[in-house]
Amino acid sequence: MATKKTVAMLLISMLVVMACANVGEALSECAKQCMPTCMKTEGATLNACGPACEGYCVQITGNTGGYSGWPVDDRTKS
Repeated sequence: MATKKTVAMLLISMLVVMACANVGEALSECAKQCMPTCMKTEGATLNACGPACEGYCVQITGNTGGYSGWPVDDRTKS
């Protein structure tokens, strides 16, 4: 019969696998490629790296047509 420690380790392992599977399903392909690099950072977690990688992917794909942050200067218009 399995010991309590063995059963506890099995349950913990199952929870970790389930958490990884849930995060993996929600990420874009770009973010999935970013995750290994992010996870190498000291103190990184799946919950932090997922949104960080998605944000990175938005930045590298270029302007999304939204507010650029640059003020409009009427003097530069022709």
